[in-house]
Amino acid sequence: MLDDLRANSWSLRPCCMVLAYRIAHFCSVWRKKSVINNLWAAPIILLYRFFTECLFGYEIQAGATIGRRFTIHHGYAVVINKFVVAGDDFTIRHGVTIGNRGKSLACPVIGNGVELGANVVIIGDITLGNNVIVGAGSVVLDSVPDDALVVGQKAQIKVLK
Repeated sequence: MLDDLRANSWSLRPCCMVLAYRIAHFCSVWRKKSVINNLWAAPIILLYRFFTECLFGYEIQAGATIGRRFTIHHGYAVVINKFVVAGDDFTIRHGVTIGNRGKSLACPVIGNGVELGANVVIIGDITLGNNVIVGAGSVVLDSVPDDALVVGQKAQIKVLK
């Protein structure tokens, strides 16, 4: 957790967001080990969801697995599904959505050193390699190799009948 605090430059809001996620993730993992653990862990997770979603406006689900040095810049409107796996040195900005597509529960697997710009959407059963930078406003629907830069997709007009 100390690595996370340093990565966020000790800024109050991002540090609180990451610490809250780390505590909720710990509770999420331990509550599955026995029924007795559920008695103390479930209320903590409920409080976490209430404070993060209702008061602070972001949803990083406790089941998501995120590596060390998780950095958040302006974390408003962030949504991360509980099945997402992200590596170390993961950086996100406001408006980021990472999750599944349709009825499938498969979510993205994100490598080490990945940086996501503002309002990025990453959905589906895809993999982002190591050292990937995703530009602001990009919608990523396909896997991305290591050491790549991903920029937004041109909008396409579809005529509705």
